[in-house]
Amino acid sequence: MSHETLERLETLQKLNSNKQWTNKDLYRLMYKEDLYIVAYERIKSKPGNMSPGIDAETLDGYSINVIQKIIQDMRTEQFQFKPVRIQYIPKSNGKMRKLGIPSARDKVVQEVMYIILSAIYDSPLGSFFSDASHGFRIDHSCHTALREIRSKWSAVNWYIEGDIQACFDEIDHNVLLAILQKKIKDERFLNLIRKLLHAGYMDLKGNRKDSLVGTPQGGILSPILANIYLHELDEFIDQLKMKLEKGNKKRSNPVYHRLANRKSLLVARGETKTAEFQQIIKHMRLLPSTMVNDPDFIRIKYLRYADDWIIGLCGNRQLAEEIKSQVAQFLQARLKLTLQKEKTSITNARTETGFFLGTQLQVGRDGEPKVTPSVNKWGKQFKRRSTGWETYMAAPLSRLIQRLSAKGFCTTDGKPIAKTSWIYLDMDQIVNLYSSTNRGIQNYYRFVDNWTQLIMVQHILEISLARTLARKYQISVNQVFKRFGKGFTTIIKDKDGKVTHKVTFYLNQDWTKKRDAFHQGKHTEVDLIRSAIRQRTRSKLGMPCCICGKTAIDEQIEMHHIRHIRKLSEKRIATGFNQILRKLNRKQIPVCRTCHSKIHGGSYDSLRLSQLAYVPR
Repeated sequence: MSHETLERLETLQKLNSNKQWTNKDLYRLMYKEDLYIVAYERIKSKPGNMSPGIDAETLDGYSINVIQKIIQDMRTEQFQFKPVRIQYIPKSNGKMRKLGIPSARDKVVQEVMYIILSAIYDSPLGSFFSDASHGFRIDHSCHTALREIRSKWSAVNWYIEGDIQACFDEIDHNVLLAILQKKIKDERFLNLIRKLLHAGYMDLKGNRKDSLVGTPQGGILSPILANIYLHELDEFIDQLKMKLEKGNKKRSNPVYHRLANRKSLLVARGETKTAEFQQIIKHMRLLPSTMVNDPDFIRIKYLRYADDWIIGLCGNRQLAEEIKSQVAQFLQARLKLTLQKEKTSITNARTETGFFLGTQLQVGRDGEPKVTPSVNKWGKQFKRRSTGWETYMAAPLSRLIQRLSAKGFCTTDGKPIAKTSWIYLDMDQIVNLYSSTNRGIQNYYRFVDNWTQLIMVQHILEISLARTLARKYQISVNQVFKRFGKGFTTIIKDKDGKVTHKVTFYLNQDWTKKRDAFHQGKHTEVDLIRSAIRQRTRSKLGMPCCICGKTAIDEQIEMHHIRHIRKLSEKRIATGFNQILRKLNRKQIPVCRTCHSKIHGGSYDSLRLSQLAYVPR
């Protein structure tokens, strides 16, 4: 990336650390070839970006010439986004989620726009977004939101859980553009976003439909546009907090302090071994030291992940209902969005279970405090109340079992069954798929208080794997364990019989509870601009053809792409030109147009690595 482009983006970051700053002349950044190269480098290896748009084209064949044509269209303001291709995928609740798949050209343009908008709205020097927003942001995740609840939400009485109905599909274009105008005073750049929003889509029958509202999920720019849109909700909640919060601290619980005074008196008399003293201790452990529902003390906590949000209230039920109503009214009046009634609820944090980001929430557990043995500074042991009112977080075991059932690992009551759709895969593939499922669930829920209950999930997957292998090899489950052992270890050898690696089912052995085992967020892309320098210098766009050595002067150089390179066993040897890519461990290589045609025509299927003009590293 040129120093000029880098300095322009860094200046954007610095200026926008001031939330009141407005940005002008952004459209000129759409002329920067370096930005398109960085955008291409950022998306080129993601398998989903090899999905064709309505033009049936993918990133295969992408070149500097394509970038230059886009820039020329940008200069004349003739660039138009193509309609997205709509595809439906199943959701865990049985419904279907609508995804919009842009064309390959449009994906790169959207990535350039994303880099610019990120510098404006989510600068590492000071983000415009609220600290309460955790979705689709660098160094934020589900775990950073849940860690916030774990550490700072122990005093709430009520959870107000909200979900916005079809948020991405219902975003009002005019409202969004009006919100963008607060920070962006460049009509040409705003008009480019307007073109994106109005590009439309092709339905399943191939008919073009106009996009009157919404930003289809699947678009690169949709997440940050949704965050910009819903930042209005974040600001509204901040205003509610300023308006409703009151009191410096909660009033003391008179019952608790009467007992504390009586306890002190018995201690002074030396009557600590009496039945009365023990009864007072037990009673005090069951009581909070302050008034739980102090009407003169109100606090509001708030978190949002994409269109899921939760409010923690230290107040009464009536106030919780009022807040829910005000949020619904604001969403409808200001953002033209609707709360999903079945997913928006008010729960008592101490007697009921809340639910946010796949995790069950409760303050305390069944209203009973935990008594923990401790040692004072003199080495004397005593019992104390340690966790009576802290946040209890649990993995929803019944929901997890239902999800496993929906995916074919077990029955609805948790009985493991064979996953018949996988029996035609090779054994190492089957074991890896089961391992990734088990490891993924455990990695996400490592922080929960009911961690040991996930043994049941691991057991279901382990026995389901055994039954799948038994079905595959037409043997009994016992014979599967005898043949492969408890870890279902399979050894992978190359064509010469040399062991390359082993594949084993992941079986967790550490069931010690770790309440602070949260992931720290996505650190891989903390500063998009600095990481872009390295991506730009390492890009293969425009390099000579690695097969014949021709340069861009001789013939157009473009990138040959494949979706992914699998780790293949000896039974699934890569064929054709893919053998070269596998040896290079690359999904993309620069080739001239003539060689590219020969690759797809099969002329280079027997090509050897030593015959390349050079090895692209």
